[in-house]
Amino acid sequence: MGEIPGGTLASSTRSRRLSAFVHHTMTRARTLAVPYRLGEVVIGDDPFNGRREGSVAVKFGTFVGLQTGDQIFFYDYRQLRRPD
Repeated sequence: MGEIPGGTLASSTRSRRLSAFVHHTMTRARTLAVPYRLGEVVIGDDPFNGRREGSVAVKFGTFVGLQTGDQIFFYDYRQLRRPD
């Protein structure tokens, strides 16, 4: 294990380790692996954005920016599919 420096309480060291663990876990959860590569052609279907076909231009967490012509529409990656 690690050494506990003199003057610090064991409970504060434990809470710092727990805080670091939670921070690391949350960071990994936010950066989920989106199964689409940049430049890949996909179809997005959303009741608010409508159905659009375009290429993946941006990946931000679970959101994917779909570029169609001169506009970018953001979809959740679960609302995208590859064309048949």
